[in-house]
Amino acid sequence: MDQAMANILAPSNGILKQAIMDLKEPVIFRGILKDEEGCNIWKFLDWNLTELAEKLGDMRLPFRTGFNGRSKEPQWDIKCPTQTMTMQRFLEESYSCDRPEKWYYFDYKYMHEWLKDQPEILASVDWRRFGFDAWGEDSTLWIGNKGAHTNCHQDSYGCNLVAQMHGRKQWFLFPPSCTNALQPTRIPYEESTVYSKFNFFCPTQKDEEAIVNVPERPKCITLEPGQVLFVPGGWWHYVESLDLSVSVNVWLPLPTDCEARLREALVKLIATRLGKGCLNSAEEPHSTLHRSMKLVEACLHEVKANEEPVESPSKKKAKAVTWTAAALSKEYPKHVSLLSELNTKELRKLLIEKRERFSVSNEAASDEKCAQVTEDSNLSESSLDQISKAVINSFCHPDIISRVAQLVIDSNVTA
Repeated sequence: MDQAMANILAPSNGILKQAIMDLKEPVIFRGILKDEEGCNIWKFLDWNLTELAEKLGDMRLPFRTGFNGRSKEPQWDIKCPTQTMTMQRFLEESYSCDRPEKWYYFDYKYMHEWLKDQPEILASVDWRRFGFDAWGEDSTLWIGNKGAHTNCHQDSYGCNLVAQMHGRKQWFLFPPSCTNALQPTRIPYEESTVYSKFNFFCPTQKDEEAIVNVPERPKCITLEPGQVLFVPGGWWHYVESLDLSVSVNVWLPLPTDCEARLREALVKLIATRLGKGCLNSAEEPHSTLHRSMKLVEACLHEVKANEEPVESPSKKKAKAVTWTAAALSKEYPKHVSLLSELNTKELRKLLIEKRERFSVSNEAASDEKCAQVTEDSNLSESSLDQISKAVINSFCHPDIISRVAQLVIDSNVTA
């Protein structure tokens, strides 16, 4: 394609779909959610926060809450208390002061569950521009104020498209090859999520040293309204709201997901049998040994069903051109951008800033709050001591689980 023309034309739906399935590193899509006249394709982008609050009306939303202060470990999702309020009340709380003591996060909420009586909002999200037949019903909604964050983690399967609707979100991304260096942990346990032990929200000096010594440099981006971030499968990411923000995402399946689901079923089997208190109280009654084994059986059946017969050389089709992030950004420079890579000095500066934004004087109070939350969540050290954590994390380490899953697949078991 002529370079001058590429600066004008946006990639087609088909090219975007193929590229998303091909790409092995993240990219930013700009202007994809606008038509040729520069108008928003998604109606959601036309609404301001007050209008969104009016549309949600008196619907009470559960916001995960945390504190803007120092803590020795991450503020784990499962340990955070929940506060229920309307969107209007959330806006009032968020705007009440410049340096709020708490952050609030309506996170990881499937729109079809929470907005089933809001067809206008559901219809305002349409992923067909990226070549996928997915809508608001297939998406999740994230609403948070300054400080709301998702701890550094790796999704077990699928890839991710994230559209920023309002405000700004800061993203740190590490490639899958950094898994061991980021010290993966499955405690607290969350299905399909492998956490890093490091506290990116307010890193200790020990965290800082470990993070800057990760072999590969992280990519960093501040996502702005109208931009869409593509997160490839297996990439680690830490996400933080820099101000009041709203975003929508969709997880897209990958051909390797059936094997990933088997690995995840094995993790759940180990975590729920060896680690009393790993699951939240609502999920624990449904995680008996029988149920866990049936899940493994179902996932193994899926793997076996998806095994493709080896084609003879004469029947093999010519492989289509595979998109890389560099090639896509070069072909469509106006609409596709690579993410900046932080050097060691830049990364250390950002980590120090995150720690020093909270005064040392609030550290004791923060630790007291953290201890109270831990006690309230029934996940205290008395029920899950350090030895059991080490055993579970060793058995559930991504390298070990991958090997176990492959041995199960290769066995003569008939699923």
